[in-house]
Amino acid sequence: MGLLNNLRAGALVVLAAFSFQTLAADPAATERLKRYKEQKDAIYERMKRYGINREDILALRRLYETSPPYSYPHVKILADKVLNPGEHLRVEMDEFIVTMKMPDIAPTLTTWLSPYSNTRSPDPAMQKYLEQEKGSLTVASMGWENCVFLGCMNRRGDVSGLTMTYRILRPDEITGTFSTPETLQQGSLHFQKLSIERALARRGHNPIVSDAELEARRVALAPEIVTINGRIWVRDAMNDYMGRNYVYVTTLSPGRMFSLVFGMPKGHDYNAQPEPTTWPRSAKRAFENMEQMANSLRIVKMADDGPSDPFVVERVEPGPLPVREKRSATD
Repeated sequence: MGLLNNLRAGALVVLAAFSFQTLAADPAATERLKRYKEQKDAIYERMKRYGINREDILALRRLYETSPPYSYPHVKILADKVLNPGEHLRVEMDEFIVTMKMPDIAPTLTTWLSPYSNTRSPDPAMQKYLEQEKGSLTVASMGWENCVFLGCMNRRGDVSGLTMTYRILRPDEITGTFSTPETLQQGSLHFQKLSIERALARRGHNPIVSDAELEARRVALAPEIVTINGRIWVRDAMNDYMGRNYVYVTTLSPGRMFSLVFGMPKGHDYNAQPEPTTWPRSAKRAFENMEQMANSLRIVKMADDGPSDPFVVERVEPGPLPVREKRSATD
């Protein structure tokens, strides 16, 4: 899935470059592009000054729709332009609010989030997008450089990452794997085993990935049930070649799931040194930041007066909104 997203992003970059070349040859188009950038910058400036809100996100979507091929119903915004280090990230997905405190280091320039997602009553464009994505929405893709100069494992700055996914569950998943914490734990265990079996089955048949890389896929943490700020999650971890991912997943009733994948910096043999205390400085820093983020994670269901939820042991309030100026009636 990561490779597919990278290919999509690359295709968009190529398409955008071609579009800009076309615009450069057309004075009227160049003027439209200038206005587009000015309006986009103004929207970002408002969000940075007053905070993220639905009106500005809708304004961005309308602006994108005037400038194909950038039309995109599930609006993404660049996190580094609207959030400061140490503030709480907030995304709203249907009736759910997710908040989590960000690390005290600036995110990478490619970090983004989708502040609002509607899968309960989507408009036609969003419905088409949901069908295209098979009901799965990436609502945040974050990255942080844990090492910039000396002592880095690789020249990319030892980047750690976070991906948040919100997905519509199939009927069989609602009554099966995602019905209780225990069934979700068993489902995660099955997925780990299947992932390893598939990797090993490709040995000797993959001209791009070596057998050693395939054999590096191992269980780092068997699925375990944990409670974070009143909500039950299933947490596990898998090693890949010179990498490790931690996964947190929970069920959001009715009929949805939410997951977080924390990627540790590439470049370290996590199989040879499984304990974080033995890792290089940048990997230790990434692990510490992950623990702080996970411990601050809160999910709130708005107007929650429904039946009891097997994944909720205590209702909580969301984390604080970033402090911003109060918006005047003229802005």
